[in-house]
Amino acid sequence: MNALSLAQKIFTRRDADIVINRLKNNYGARSSCNLMIETNLIKNKKIYDAIHYIRRKTDFKPRLALVLGSGLGEFSENINVVSSILASEIPHYPVSSVQGHAGRLVFGYLKKDAARSMPLLIFQGRIHFYESGKLDQVVFPIVIAYRLGIKKLIITNAAGGLNSSFSAGDLMLIKDIINLTFLQGQSKDMQQDFPHSHPLEYFDSTMQQKLLQCASQLKIALKEGTYCWLKGPAYETPAEIQMLKRLGVDAVGMSTVPEIYTASALGMKTIAISLISNLAAGISQNKLSHAEVTATADTVKEQFSELMKKLILSVK
Repeated sequence: MNALSLAQKIFTRRDADIVINRLKNNYGARSSCNLMIETNLIKNKKIYDAIHYIRRKTDFKPRLALVLGSGLGEFSENINVVSSILASEIPHYPVSSVQGHAGRLVFGYLKKDAARSMPLLIFQGRIHFYESGKLDQVVFPIVIAYRLGIKKLIITNAAGGLNSSFSAGDLMLIKDIINLTFLQGQSKDMQQDFPHSHPLEYFDSTMQQKLLQCASQLKIALKEGTYCWLKGPAYETPAEIQMLKRLGVDAVGMSTVPEIYTASALGMKTIAISLISNLAAGISQNKLSHAEVTATADTVKEQFSELMKKLILSVK
């Protein structure tokens, strides 16, 4: 069975032609590429199935997406909800096992007085690499967002603070990233589709500037710094934290970087924000726990909410 025949068994004729042409543009039309194309058709079917299910549930067309990290999921309560879908209902969609990640896709608008945001998709929770060991699952929501037509992305997370000027409860604009997982940071699909090195600029400077302006107007002391991705799930040792400080790391966590890589490869305008939920091992005298993460998020949820609302309403 050739690639086109396989595509037509998986998709409608029109969608099969679109997928085949897209893959040929990436891999070329040579017959030697057929196996690679056929393999990717199977993987594309997972995305197709998920999109098809979402489209059966709602015809809402989001243009801006927000990924809510640990303890930050309550922000979705600010949204005028048009539709809400449980992640567990969507075919092939990975479901988080971590407390504070509800696993819902929320479609709607943010409104304040006469102002209304762009159409929004909020991912209430995320998948971490340590939950499955599969990058395909980690970046699945980002690919879904892209296929739904989203061009702009806001990523949030909870992170441990290393910078001596940081306190638990601070918010940090991620200006740069360090990947110490020794993984490519993209799924195998993305590596094949975008084989070249990552760009030097992952983040959209216009959206970053908007966030800084919003923080200034709200009198929020927004920090800026470098975020480091580690695999987890264990927290870092004090010795590891000292090593990371010497490398110039300001905050450390177990997520976000694969999402940034994928969004960048797909051409999505992206910014990322960390909640400094705790001071890292050896800096804080407290024993680290996920409960501390959620407790800190609860104390700053109003500040975080006001900043996100102002930013979302300013993005055009």
